[in-house]
Amino acid sequence: MKYRADIDGLRSLAILPIVLFHAGFATFSGGFVGVDIFFVISGYLITTIIAGEMEEGRFSLWRFYERRIRRIFPALFAMLLASSIAAWALLFPLDLRDYGESVIASTGFFANISFWRHSGYFDTQSDLKPLLHTWSLAVEEQFYLFFPLLLLACRRSAKSRRTLVWTLLAASFALSLYGVNHWRDAAFYLIPTRAWELLIGAVLALGAAPAVRGRAMREGLAALGLVLILVSVFAYDSQTPFPGLAALPPCLGCALIIWTGDAKQPTGVARLLMLRGFVLIGLMSYSLYLWHWPVIVFSHHWSLEAHGAGEKIVLVLASFAFAAASWRWIEAPTRRLGKGVSQRMVFASAALGALLLFGLGGLFWRDGFLNRYPPTLQKLLMEHEAQTKGFRGLMEGAGGRRIDDLPPGGFVTGDSALPPQIAIWGDSHVGAILSGLTEAAKPQASPRFSVFALGGCRPIAGVYLSDDPTANCKAHNDEVLAYLKAGPERKVILVSRWPISLFGDVRGEGRGAMPGTIAQAPGVSLSQAQAMALFSEALGRTIDALREAGKEVLLIDTIIDLPVNVPHLAFKRLLREPAANPMAWDATPYRERFTVMEDLLTDLQKTRAFQRIRPRDALCEQWRCAYYRDGRLLYTDNNHLSEAGAMVLAPLLRGVLQ
Repeated sequence: MKYRADIDGLRSLAILPIVLFHAGFATFSGGFVGVDIFFVISGYLITTIIAGEMEEGRFSLWRFYERRIRRIFPALFAMLLASSIAAWALLFPLDLRDYGESVIASTGFFANISFWRHSGYFDTQSDLKPLLHTWSLAVEEQFYLFFPLLLLACRRSAKSRRTLVWTLLAASFALSLYGVNHWRDAAFYLIPTRAWELLIGAVLALGAAPAVRGRAMREGLAALGLVLILVSVFAYDSQTPFPGLAALPPCLGCALIIWTGDAKQPTGVARLLMLRGFVLIGLMSYSLYLWHWPVIVFSHHWSLEAHGAGEKIVLVLASFAFAAASWRWIEAPTRRLGKGVSQRMVFASAALGALLLFGLGGLFWRDGFLNRYPPTLQKLLMEHEAQTKGFRGLMEGAGGRRIDDLPPGGFVTGDSALPPQIAIWGDSHVGAILSGLTEAAKPQASPRFSVFALGGCRPIAGVYLSDDPTANCKAHNDEVLAYLKAGPERKVILVSRWPISLFGDVRGEGRGAMPGTIAQAPGVSLSQAQAMALFSEALGRTIDALREAGKEVLLIDTIIDLPVNVPHLAFKRLLREPAANPMAWDATPYRERFTVMEDLLTDLQKTRAFQRIRPRDALCEQWRCAYYRDGRLLYTDNNHLSEAGAMVLAPLLRGVLQ
């Protein structure tokens, strides 16, 4: 096919927002759409090659897959090997095991399926997964495993090929629209809801769109395409439902630029993209995509603090340095080998490299290499891993005995035949403090609790979540409240990560970086002021319903959540300062997040009778909040207390439980 420098320039328009977004530059909040631009470009280029060779009667599946191996494998395998060395040096055992699984998934091109399977509530935060970016490579390779076969089936008729592509595109897009509102994680990662983006490029390659006639029309459409891409890059953020309808503007923008650029007189946009700098970045965009994410992620594993602007710039420059080296000495030479290496040798080399990486990933996955660390830290690491697994098991319903008349997911602790006297209702923080509650209730003959916990779901009846389009949280809370109104429990304890309802996750300074998560309708975001008003009204209504049913209500204020993975922070500090004790985090920059919530709860207490305890009183001095003390971790991540942390709350709880 004819070389088009503007498409290499278009690649730079895809990769630069991705790198800057991942590096943490907030201006590029929608930089993730660069992946969608890559999908459209790839669909266009590969389909152009396949269709051209079919028309000439010389298409070969084996030659096609050989070219894919030459294009993808060498730089990918080099990145995986280098990342594995860094992982062994920097990742703690639990993370190294997860990394080993991701090496296997990335090598086998099913990383998208693997990351989708592990995208649940308790998964490691994304900025700590070194190979997360390989999900998009898996989507592409899965597409190219089957798409050429479909084109071969229609090789005798260009019309049937176009009909097939349009049909698949429409079906995939419809599935994406549905999926983003019903199973968002699957819609993001899996090929059925992403294929339409590659097929947009395929439509152009097969000539299914008529040629654009008239210079003014071409210039206007190309400019519109550029605007659609830039608006997506700068206007989208992590709250944008994606892919679905939101993926259409960047994909159409890319398609418009490709569609209008193939002419003797390039458009102004095409001439811009043909500038040497853009073309050069585009040429090494694959290597830059491969290397930038591990560079950024491993820097997070290394650093004890959040990155400042200067460090982010250094990371971007380092990513370019790795990419340039990869392109110059790995990617370009292996693509130029041509007939110097036989097809059999190409496939054999790919198979051998894959087997070696499978073995390396399996070794990490099985072992974790705990013995890399001194004995005291080994003990702490094992304790943390055991508690993490136990906590996940408890939240999945393994923490007690199921009783048929309890709402789904509810269970009762203890073995007594007597009915439970205390109910605990909330989100995942229920599981985090359950050991402290049990310890506080021990002076009683047989402390028993009925437990109702759903991760990410605040115990507030009658409201929805902006990130829960299926309304699962509201349905759960309605069932729990209906049960508690008639249940035998005399006390109800409400536990939650309350500030996230109003201010989102703890990032940056002040209240939070995202809008509140509670809403009046499923999937709808409110402003913080609206969320605060809804929170007070709905929580007050929930407490009123419990009080009218004769229940005493105890509310546990929020745990101070931190902007870092606390166990990682403690482990790193102990490696550098083995005698460090205690360790505390200065939460002063985030205190508005907590004082606003405390003030809301104080106002509620003026008109409603319920008790409160403040974990901050036990864990913090002023705004310095302990996260490690006397050889024990007080947190399991950045917001859930560990067993030791929960025990710190036991004295506060004991008085109100007796």
